[in-house]
Amino acid sequence: MTQQMLTDIKRQPDCLRQLLDRQGEIARLGADYFGMVRDRQLTSISCGDGWFAARAVESAAVRGLSMRYRAVTSLEYLTYHANQATERDRVIAISMSGNVDRTIEAVQAAQGFGASVFGLINGKGGRLGQLITARLSLGIPEIAPFLCGTSSYTATILALLLLLRGVESDQTGDLRWAPSLDALEEHCSHLPEVIKKAESFVQKVVSRAMGNGISGVRFLSAGPNLATADYGAAKLVELTRIASWSDDIEEFAHRQFWSMDLNNVVIYLSANPTLAKYASDSADSLSELEVSTISIEVEGSPVTPAKHRLILPKMPEWLSPIVMAIPLQLLSYHLAYAQGFDPNTRQHLKDDKMRFVVSRKLTRRSLIGKGL
Repeated sequence: MTQQMLTDIKRQPDCLRQLLDRQGEIARLGADYFGMVRDRQLTSISCGDGWFAARAVESAAVRGLSMRYRAVTSLEYLTYHANQATERDRVIAISMSGNVDRTIEAVQAAQGFGASVFGLINGKGGRLGQLITARLSLGIPEIAPFLCGTSSYTATILALLLLLRGVESDQTGDLRWAPSLDALEEHCSHLPEVIKKAESFVQKVVSRAMGNGISGVRFLSAGPNLATADYGAAKLVELTRIASWSDDIEEFAHRQFWSMDLNNVVIYLSANPTLAKYASDSADSLSELEVSTISIEVEGSPVTPAKHRLILPKMPEWLSPIVMAIPLQLLSYHLAYAQGFDPNTRQHLKDDKMRFVVSRKLTRRSLIGKGL
């Protein structure tokens, strides 16, 4: 049996290391393209995985950046920001396929109002790659068509960090993550062992969860890993028929808890000691209802009341969205198999012909009839 998605998950240390080998080149691109204009706005526009990655970087790393930075969806930019753009503005458009309609429309709108657009893509970048000349390709070879985004996701986070590092190359801004990309290089060497440990953990959890009749999964966090929680929920949507949600730990109590089926699994993502306290209080409270809880935590940020705990090596918080995404990828992969689906082809999506066509009408109407 081919396991292309698992191969994609496990090649992430190599993909990240290859980007780190290009850090000088990427930082120069950031300096050349974003570092020339003073009193300027840098906006990241994207959908899905690209938006999650941009938000993770915005929340975790962009402190002391001399350029104002924000991460918004392509639709928000198109409908609320594009008409205020000027030639002083810089936009990063993120899309691995380059074919999402709203991102294409947002780029065209930004260009129409004079903003300069930079593309973060993979390969040639599809239609987006044809619209812009200033761009960075992740250079990650495609293993199989229609794969769920894994290596491209973590590589997007790293590429954004490297680009933003370049923005500050001639500035006095004090990015807290900038001195320690060595930490990522060190963690790349440990990532294969982390992946092995995470897969063993996930397989045990999935076996128990499916045996108990799992009815849904809720991913909870705050700060940069709220975007990771969104990413985890999105992977389940792409690979399974299991209902999934994501939320801030506190907001879960206000807008999800009362309608939650008690056979749901609640997953906490904890990479901050203060956050860990609130996650622990939440997990402890849910234990009174015998709700199954899982903690994916960085060493030093314990959620001890959780029923199942995966403890990741200690790392700076800005790095955690890269590492914490990997257990969620493995979870979606093994839950898909447990449900009888093939995560390597996602054929169950294409086989649902009516839903597949409607999905294209929602996001890629321009591709209908082109076999994509």
